[in-house]
Amino acid sequence: MAGNVTLTASMRTNLLQLQSTQAGIDKKQNILSTGNKINSALDGPTAFFAAKGLNQRAGDLTSLKDAMGQSISTIQAADKGLTSIDSLVDQAKGLTTAAYAALGNDAASIATRKSLASQFNTLKDQIDKLAADSGYQGKNLINGNGLSMDSTSASRAAVNTIVGVDNARVTNVISADTYAIRIKGDGSVEGKTADISTAENAHGLVGLKLSGTMSSTLGSFSDVQIEVRGANGRTRDFIVKDGDESRTISYFDNTQTIEAKLTQAATSTQPQISNVNISGTIEEGDIFTITVEGQSFSYTATSGDVAVGQNAAKNVATNLKNSITSAIAGTGRLAGKDVASAAIGGSGTITLTGNTTTGVVREMTVTTGATNALTKKISESFASGTIVSFTVDRRLLEAANNQGNGISTIEKKVDLQIQVTNSNGAQITRDGMSDRGDGKLDGGEQSFNFDSGTVRLNVDAKTIKQAASSNCSANIVTKQISDANTSNDITVQLNERNTNSITVNAVNLSTSGQGLQMDAAQNGWMDRSDIDKAVAGLDHAKSTIRSASQNLSTNLNIITTRESFTKEFSDVLTEGASKLTLADQNEEGASLLMLQTRQQLGTIALSLANQSQQSILRLF
Repeated sequence: MAGNVTLTASMRTNLLQLQSTQAGIDKKQNILSTGNKINSALDGPTAFFAAKGLNQRAGDLTSLKDAMGQSISTIQAADKGLTSIDSLVDQAKGLTTAAYAALGNDAASIATRKSLASQFNTLKDQIDKLAADSGYQGKNLINGNGLSMDSTSASRAAVNTIVGVDNARVTNVISADTYAIRIKGDGSVEGKTADISTAENAHGLVGLKLSGTMSSTLGSFSDVQIEVRGANGRTRDFIVKDGDESRTISYFDNTQTIEAKLTQAATSTQPQISNVNISGTIEEGDIFTITVEGQSFSYTATSGDVAVGQNAAKNVATNLKNSITSAIAGTGRLAGKDVASAAIGGSGTITLTGNTTTGVVREMTVTTGATNALTKKISESFASGTIVSFTVDRRLLEAANNQGNGISTIEKKVDLQIQVTNSNGAQITRDGMSDRGDGKLDGGEQSFNFDSGTVRLNVDAKTIKQAASSNCSANIVTKQISDANTSNDITVQLNERNTNSITVNAVNLSTSGQGLQMDAAQNGWMDRSDIDKAVAGLDHAKSTIRSASQNLSTNLNIITTRESFTKEFSDVLTEGASKLTLADQNEEGASLLMLQTRQQLGTIALSLANQSQQSILRLF
């Protein structure tokens, strides 16, 4: 065909070889630039798709590994909270140990236990806050599973309508229950026998008694305190306290006097005149004595003599004068003696006049003496309804250790009870008649511990008598408030096909009934049994924490092991895929160099083949 250029066979062969070599060079350059000997399915479909499958699986495992890492962080966050909670439980146990060491019934020991109970409650609140703060990215493995139980608001309100009762509730609810609350008793008051005996011996008291009926508006469960101050031969102060009320009685002050004074001496013509003056502070029971001519006349002052508005000295003098006058008359003890008459010469003064005989000096002897009362009766009434009465024996008081000075505390017993009965018939009573340390009812918070929960209510000592007088009762009911759920559980996939997984279940390390079962301190730890219940709760808490720790540790080890396996296995898959597609750079570089040499040789060969055509040009 005209215009066509025809290549010789040798040239065409050389040209094809050059084209083939160039294609080989292009391929090697692509391999060297990408590092892969298989870059597409065209380069090797079997190896390409096999490597792609391995890489995809490796990628899926890498995603799983990231999820495992977050799950591990969630478990670690829970473990940190668990460890801190365990430390707080240990601190709380230390408080119970200190409370056991302060089990006395003296005021200092009671105050110490109340303080320790308050600290215990503070630690309990911090445990709940720690559990709530231990979440990670919306998951909290130690803050429960959502289940909650509590008393109904209507039943709480019903109990709170009882006079003298407030803040009724149920804590540490473990199961639903109904509790019947009843207040009873007549409010009569008495003192603990052992305390009364101790106080009598300490202060020389006789017939010490606490009596009366608790006031319905100003009642009190407070202990009665008797304090004695002073010394032998000096004023004695008795301070009697009931709660915030106090009474002070002073006596045995030794200021009462009786003194004889000669005002006119006897002569042969005039009688002897002697005045006996009675003065000072006179108390009931003080004894005054006048001895005339060897005959003694004594009078003990009565409550009527020393009553407000009375002239005690004149009353005593009048009674002594009357006794002497009677003894002078008739065949009395002073009949025929040197004393002729006795008269009241002034306020608290007795004038004694002697007999006269002409030519004879008739002197009469007059001596006097006064002593404190040997006994004194005391009776004090308080607004709480309590009456404290006793008789002080001066001889016993002065013979007592430390001359009777010091403070004695008498535990007040009141006939009032609060009874709580659950639906199974189990009954717990706190009784104002009980000894302290044996379920004693008192003002403030009172607790009643059942297997299903702890009933708590605040008692107003001033008005609780009203509820007892009305025989009041009411029920408090607990029920499930919210259902359990799995919102805090975490599920971790362990393979790319989602056929292997592990679920870490959330546990409740709050102090609620479904968790640690660690209740708040009961009754200010007044009783040993209240401390025992706290210790039992702490033991359960330690056991629950230990179990939760083991569970978290096991799950953490499993997930950590699977995370390491997943990472290493993903590396194996990636390496396997690389073996199918990656090029040997050295080999490919050498092949490229060989192809480039071949290309140069082909160019030379093509040039030689073209020389036969160029020889024609020499003809011109």
